[in-house]
Amino acid sequence: MLSLRRLFLVSAMVLLALAPAGATSLRTNINADPAMVDPVTYSELIAGDILKNIYEGFTDTDAQGGIRPMLALRWEAHPDNLGWRFFLRPNVTFHTGRPFTAHDVKATFETLLIPANRGGLAVQYLGRIVGAGDLRAGRSTALPGITVVDDLTLDVRFTMPDVLFPIYPFMFFDREALRERGVAGLAQASAGTGPFKLNAWRRGVEVVLDAHAGYWGGAPRINGVRFMVVPSDDTAINQFVADDLDLVMLQTEAARRVLRDNTLRPRGIQSPAAQITYLGMNQGAFAPFRDRRVREAFCISLDRAAMVRGIFGGLGQPLHGQITPGVAGHNPDLPAIRFDRDRARRLMAEAGFPEGRGFPPLAITAITSNRTESAYIADQLRQVLGITVDVSVLERGTFLRLLNAGEVPFFHWGWTAGYPDAMYFLSQVWHSGSPFNRARYSNPAFDQLIDQAGVVADNAARYQLYHQAERKLLEDWGGCGTTVRTQIALVRPNVRGVVLTPFRFMPFEAVSVE
Repeated sequence: MLSLRRLFLVSAMVLLALAPAGATSLRTNINADPAMVDPVTYSELIAGDILKNIYEGFTDTDAQGGIRPMLALRWEAHPDNLGWRFFLRPNVTFHTGRPFTAHDVKATFETLLIPANRGGLAVQYLGRIVGAGDLRAGRSTALPGITVVDDLTLDVRFTMPDVLFPIYPFMFFDREALRERGVAGLAQASAGTGPFKLNAWRRGVEVVLDAHAGYWGGAPRINGVRFMVVPSDDTAINQFVADDLDLVMLQTEAARRVLRDNTLRPRGIQSPAAQITYLGMNQGAFAPFRDRRVREAFCISLDRAAMVRGIFGGLGQPLHGQITPGVAGHNPDLPAIRFDRDRARRLMAEAGFPEGRGFPPLAITAITSNRTESAYIADQLRQVLGITVDVSVLERGTFLRLLNAGEVPFFHWGWTAGYPDAMYFLSQVWHSGSPFNRARYSNPAFDQLIDQAGVVADNAARYQLYHQAERKLLEDWGGCGTTVRTQIALVRPNVRGVVLTPFRFMPFEAVSVE
């Protein structure tokens, strides 16, 4: 029998042998705590940045925004276009040590649909699976539309075609971990297949990930990732300069500072964001927004080119539709939304608010990171329309809770694409059936076009339906885009392999810190 001292030395030698030479942890910033760190309730951006390193789906986006196979090696459409057969990657191990199989995919889908689990973003992608409605309504506990053919083969059947199903950003987890811990337990311990596993979440301080040595794509080149909570970008830049952060994602104001700084600019990397920013005008929460003339007046009171120059320091471009350039289905021929002071004033007068008189009190609700653009919008509306719009700044968690509940009358917010197709913007942000339709916009003609597009496999025909739906939305002034942001990150010279795409950072398994 080995002595305790000898056993300790042997264990230490094994751990050293497994660790890549010179490996260390990557230190990067997040500007707030994630709203969650589990794959079931996941529904927001910061959580997504973390969870994409822990959990994986059938596919993911590559460095150019295209599709790459992940846990599915390939997939085939059923002859009737009402289903898919997925052939899963063999020899994939969860962080728990158990093998990944088709049974885990089925369990993931069923867990997301059970109402008590409060499934997040991914629930949107499951509605057409046979039996999904009964499961969501609590009338069943299983999903008959999912058939496990064998451990590595899965059939998915739909009530109507879903041509985008293979590219949806699912996060598959170990069904046994769910059985042992429950949904809440997934926030305390890792149950994914990704290159990193959850170690700890110290609220207000950091989220710590450790390398998954058994990762199917090969052990990561670093020991882990520390997502450090740094609310201020200026603080994050100072920590970068002081060598306390290796990688910093910047908001707009800080990015402008970087571009002006000859010592920092060489450390910057850029990419346009697959992210719309838009005005949310909740017609149910603020009566004047029910008048199309008021909505149009608000939209044409903004000088988008001036926003790009002044607020974003040139780091962006005006957004005139609801689909960002570079995302499949983008329409480059949409007319620009022009700043038109005179027409905006005429429209408000026709709506009963000449020079802003009689317009009810209104606030644009914001969080700290988008306070500047919200203040600009409020000032523009005052100057152009003669109305007073206050700026109400909320704590991020409170803001998101009210936004998701449809209780914010007026806001300027963004939506980042989770997969490279325009459906993500159009259906998630504006379809009346989407819980992420935070402005609670409803237009049956728009919904019908989006529903129709969801069953058209031919890309060109589907994109035409997207364009028709987008024009319906714009003609109704249900909402309006403002800008497309250019992302900027700072990377220390000893860090290699960081890839910034329109969909933010790729997972960090190929990153090294020398």
